[in-house]
Amino acid sequence: MAKLKYFKRIEVTHSKKEIFTFQQKYVTDLLEETCKAACKPASTLIDPSVKLRNAEDIAVDKEIYQRLVDKLIYLSHTRLAVAFAVGLVSQFMHQPKEIHLQDALRIVQYLKGTPSRRILFELNGSMRLEAYTDADCVGSIVDRRSTTSYCTFWVVIL
Repeated sequence: MAKLKYFKRIEVTHSKKEIFTFQQKYVTDLLEETCKAACKPASTLIDPSVKLRNAEDIAVDKEIYQRLVDKLIYLSHTRLAVAFAVGLVSQFMHQPKEIHLQDALRIVQYLKGTPSRRILFELNGSMRLEAYTDADCVGSIVDRRSTTSYCTFWVVIL
């Protein structure tokens, strides 16, 4: 049986002791599609001093914004560091404004500097799954709703 190399735009490489999953081609295609292939990479995903909210700003094409955010959501399967920022911009998919589009494009600019980041699965030792959750009661400045999040890790025990 042949080893998996590419599945649903996720690339896989193998060795005897490890497996890497990544989406370098997906990132490259996203940079081309958003005309950010020649841009300067952003050093951070989002500006930590800025709180995203419904703004009195110019409305943008909802379908274009939703398509971009959908692609970023899919990318977060192998690029866990972008998941939080993508979650923030996905809150505005029904009424996106120019500021929200700029924040989503900043995530793309961050990816420009890190296109080949990978997830490593080591094949020796044993592994366990750890999961953490967090909640922010009435913390959203947009609608005063509570937000929750989670993070899961495969921990390798050597």
